[in-house]
Amino acid sequence: MKVLIQDFFHFLKKNIFVLLLFANFTIFPQSNFRLPHGKKSDKIRFELANNLIIIPVVLNGVELSFILDTGVGSTIIFSADNKESLELKNASKIYLRGLGEDQSVEAIKSLDNVLQIGDATSTNHTVFLVFDESINFSPRMGFPVHGIIGYDFFKDFIFEIDYVKKYIRINTPNRYVYKKCDKCYQTPIDFGKQNKRPLVSAKYKTKNGLLDIRLLLDSGSGSSLWLFESSEKGIKVPDKSFTDFLGKGFNGDIYGQRSKVGELHIGDFVLKDVTAAFPDSQYIQGISLDKREGSLGGNVLRRFNLIIDYPNQKISFKKNNFFQKPFHYNMSGLTIQHVGFNAVVREKTKTPVLPYQTSKPREKNRVYLGLNRVVNEKTLQLSNNFVLRPKYEISDVRPDSPADIVGLKRGDVILEVNGKKAYQYKLSQLNDLFYFEEGKRIKMKIDRLGVELKYTFFLKKVI
Repeated sequence: MKVLIQDFFHFLKKNIFVLLLFANFTIFPQSNFRLPHGKKSDKIRFELANNLIIIPVVLNGVELSFILDTGVGSTIIFSADNKESLELKNASKIYLRGLGEDQSVEAIKSLDNVLQIGDATSTNHTVFLVFDESINFSPRMGFPVHGIIGYDFFKDFIFEIDYVKKYIRINTPNRYVYKKCDKCYQTPIDFGKQNKRPLVSAKYKTKNGLLDIRLLLDSGSGSSLWLFESSEKGIKVPDKSFTDFLGKGFNGDIYGQRSKVGELHIGDFVLKDVTAAFPDSQYIQGISLDKREGSLGGNVLRRFNLIIDYPNQKISFKKNNFFQKPFHYNMSGLTIQHVGFNAVVREKTKTPVLPYQTSKPREKNRVYLGLNRVVNEKTLQLSNNFVLRPKYEISDVRPDSPADIVGLKRGDVILEVNGKKAYQYKLSQLNDLFYFEEGKRIKMKIDRLGVELKYTFFLKKVI
């Protein structure tokens, strides 16, 4: 995405300041979304990947894909490519901080942009563009993800989120009528003073009984539950745990302990054997721990259909078909990411399926990628004999894990898994192989610096 920044002479004239993503100040003008006159609601389809909601957005006429993230206050772009031009207006330089161990990252604050989501439009939207190329979530998702949006969108509507049918319905607050629901649990959302980040109350089971906790409602996290250790509050890592890669923040990779808690209570709903992450203290230095004890992520939220009501500061939970599904974790020790494409010989017996192609009607010589992203077909089809296929690479190997013990290494390019070409998997399907069935055999062929190697290991539970 070629970025054209207008009024850039202001770039060096303005004072540089640090924007703490986890202490969202109210010094910026509000960007309001509105539906067309007379329309009281709109239905928006989304993709669910790694327990995250991915929605299509249009920013200044350019189609993008954003994570819908209740855990952030501002609209942030963190991924760019060279396929289209995106114009950003009224730019000034700032720095952003978030979870991770590195320093603040350079960014651009841009005012007065036009952002459309479904039929909702914000005509004076403030966005932040991060230039650091390492802050790119697309490789871990397996398809283009360009940014995140949270409070800026949630504050103007009442949201109905159906994780099973994969749609969001946004409703104009003054025309929305709640339906009676005896099987729902409704609870207040606490934003605190001058804060854009919603907190909810829950309980989890410890050796000493149920412990009351306040959690950030964090749809932008694919995990189940994050808890911050505190001897004062009685939050400790369970005896059975292991060190693991927990996720990627704005300031680098995040590591900590992974374990399970016996029960998580949300109202009268009780979730059993919930996977929980305890990030090392160095990664959460920017968080005010006196206000909350952790985060409630997408792997819990997707087990409910939700009504998120920022205007009236409340949320409703109703369990759905995902509720009874067990909580799993990665038993291989591998973290895999998408790192571009390889040219492979076209299969003669089958019509090739291009990666991430949607069911939308195709225009001639066009290919739809992900959420309505398009490129010229010639960029994917090199000739009559070759076609581009997704390339997957090992980005992290957990020490002492089954994959580590047999010798797999960071940077290995995956060629085959269990006799099937790696490119025949979606990234989510590849990752799913590692989460189920302890004792399952995994056979891999990899490329390491031009040498093909074969490895076999068996999935093993740690907790």
